Amino acid sequence: QGSCASPRQSASLSCFRAVRESRSLMVDAGFFSRHDALSAEAQSLLYADGALSETQQNLRSVTSAERSAESQRVANQRKQAQRERRIDRCENSWFYGTTALQPQTWVYGGVSAKIARQKAKLEADRASAPSLQSREAALEQTIEDLKAQAQALQGAVARRRALETEAAGMFESAVAGAPTPQLHSLGKSAAEWQAALGQEQALAAALVEASRGCAAARQRYYSAINALQRAHQTNQGAQFNNVLDGSEFIEHMQQGHRDQLMQQAQMEAHQAGVVLTRALQSVPPAAAARYPQLATGIGHVVMPRLEQNGAGTAMMEIFGGDFGDAVAGMQAGGRIQRNIGVLAQCEQLTAQQEARVNALLQAVRQEAANAAATLQRIEADVLAEKRSIFAALRSRCGGVAAVAAAPVATATAVIGSDPKDHMAATAVQAAWQTRVTGRAAAASPPVATAVATSGPPVATAVAAPAGVTPVATAVAAPANAVATAVAQPAAGATPPMGQPVY
Repeated sequence: QGSCASPRQSASLSCFRAVRESRSLMVDAGFFSRHDALSAEAQSLLYADGALSETQQNLRSVTSAERSAESQRVANQRKQAQRERRIDRCENSWFYGTTALQPQTWVYGGVSAKIARQKAKLEADRASAPSLQSREAALEQTIEDLKAQAQALQGAVARRRALETEAAGMFESAVAGAPTPQLHSLGKSAAEWQAALGQEQALAAALVEASRGCAAARQRYYSAINALQRAHQTNQGAQFNNVLDGSEFIEHMQQGHRDQLMQQAQMEAHQAGVVLTRALQSVPPAAAARYPQLATGIGHVVMPRLEQNGAGTAMMEIFGGDFGDAVAGMQAGGRIQRNIGVLAQCEQLTAQQEARVNALLQAVRQEAANAAATLQRIEADVLAEKRSIFAALRSRCGGVAAVAAAPVATATAVIGSDPKDHMAATAVQAAWQTRVTGRAAAASPPVATAVATSGPPVATAVAAPAGVTPVATAVAAPANAVATAVAQPAAGATPPMGQPVY
């Protein structure tokens, strides 16, 4: 039989042997002591996340202040050099040193007064330079201290996460080694409700796309109506030009532009019908079958055929003179108005389709929310059952022989287990002791104390979704996420969803 196994089965057997042969943890007093020590140390490092966030914020603030201090120091040095050049130029240049040649200094005491003012400002700049330099140096030192502190806090955060991961792995390993029928039942229900939630979310995603398609089709109809409105204005301009006996060239240009806008409206309307057809075809049949009262009417698509100006209108405008232009313009205006009415009706029908799709979407989203809430309750029951098993093992291991825990498939190195991380965590704890004293006092005591064995959980198991064998304590199942076959419409009935009606 082993020689006939498929490669996938062989790989599964190899993985199972590797798991079975891996080192198992023994659930005894030492196991729980180790677990409690990990939990206590992780509890003592809870402050690290908030402290790291605050330190990083302070680091950003101090870095910004240091950049500002550096800019002020550089500006001070630049001003000193500028004032020295001005003083040297006024003292050593015959042109800039002569008051008669510098009229801007006449009302301010001449060049000598200018030199005195510049020297006074230079002395003030030199006097403020040491304070600027010391402030910048102090901020740089603060930045270095904050960087070291942030690095130590990052080590503490990594250490806490590693501790929590190891403690959680020990918890799951112990629970997996002593499962209960209640845990199996709850796990099965959780898997079934997770699948049901996935189906509801898939239906909701498809309906969202259908709703977007309906909105896009409505936008296309709006564009077509806008093109016809512009064509109507252009046609009125051509008629006015014909009444005033204006330029024939301009009149023919307006008539040609009118016809182009009418053709553009036809193309936009056709695209709107295509988009709407695709959108309604994407409505999941499962959702429509589940809510037939909401899905009634979904699928009616109208492909409008707009009236266009033909060769007769063109011949009348070219060879009919002013009277022919007037008659052709009136006929074109009537076609435009009728086309606008047709497109308005198409837009209203599309709006009704969009409203029905949105109502269907809301119903499916409500079902998804109910499934998510049920799944959350079941997961809470699963966690409570696991804690009950863990507490029972803890109580039983007080005087009973050790119980082998379920082996873990892969053994990963603990992040932050390096002695340097421990030293960093210790240093950070000492530095932040005054900040977290109150928080540590308010925190719950570690789980190292004896835990009483809790009784079996209340039978709050929820039934599996429809279509799956329910568990022993069944409750009402959710709506089936998979639709049944939809009957074909009878002759003369409403066409299927998304099929165009001409």
